[in-house]
Amino acid sequence: MKANKTSHILKILLVLFAIGVIFIGVYVLPTMAEEMSILYPELDYAKLRILIACELLSVLLLAGIGIIIYLLALFDSRLVFDRKFIRGTEILACMCIVASIGMIILFQYMRSFGGPGPLLALMMIGIIIVIWIVAAGMLLTRNIVKKGQSSTR
Repeated sequence: MKANKTSHILKILLVLFAIGVIFIGVYVLPTMAEEMSILYPELDYAKLRILIACELLSVLLLAGIGIIIYLLALFDSRLVFDRKFIRGTEILACMCIVASIGMIILFQYMRSFGGPGPLLALMMIGIIIVIWIVAAGMLLTRNIVKKGQSSTR
């Protein structure tokens, strides 16, 4: 399969994923927050703060998806060794670091009032590790492209 076709398929999948993230952010998260405040009335005061933190992390994810689509457009234009591509990978790595810090802050905030439960804690720790792996992958991609850029001169 040609690289261009693969890039287009990946863009379509990313757009579908972004639509799913928007649906989760607009409908599922507020519904879950309301249900949790009914089940656990002691969490009612923290509901809005946790919901805002989750929404901000969702917006960060959507921005990251947009940057990845932009990088794919640069790839399609054969501008992989351009400064814009390297800068995009740096921005993605920084966004991953910010997201992991946000997850850690959210985890600590939830621990301050007895949560999260064991399953949610394991999921949050797993997500933080995945975010770190993605950041390391972005930095590795940046270094590979930068070395390739210097060798083509």
